[in-house]
Formats: sequence, structure tokens, C-alpha cells
Amino acid sequence: MNVTLYKVVNNLPDTDYTRAAFTQCFASSSSTSTGNWSDHGAGDYYFVVNDGGGASVSVKSLTVTY
Repeated sequence: MNVTLYKVVNNLPDTDYTRAAFTQCFASSSSTSTGNWSDHGAGDYYFVVNDGGGASVSVKSLTVTY
């Protein structure tokens, strides 16, 4: 599963950062994957799961920290 971090840029296309691959997600029903992005400064961010992958994803829980 791929996850891409985006930073909201007003009146311009949003900036995208490195796509992170979460490979442990499918090892078992209790597997955990972790991704990290460097600090890109203050702002509004969002992420896209399976960016361009076209597959459906279901997760038991999701934790986002900053």
C-alpha cells in the first residue's frame, strides 16, 4: 500500500512529498506498518492512501502524529 503526503498550497497545485510504501499491512490481520516524513514546516496537510494504485483499502485503526 502506498501513502503520499500532500501540503495544501492556496491557489496553486498542492505540493506532494515522497510516497511511502507500507509493506507489513498485509502480513497478517494484526500487522502494523509505520511511515515517516521529514518536517516540511507549518501548514495544512493531508495524505492519499494507495495514490494511483486503484485498490480498495480497509484498516482497523489509523494513528497520525506530528
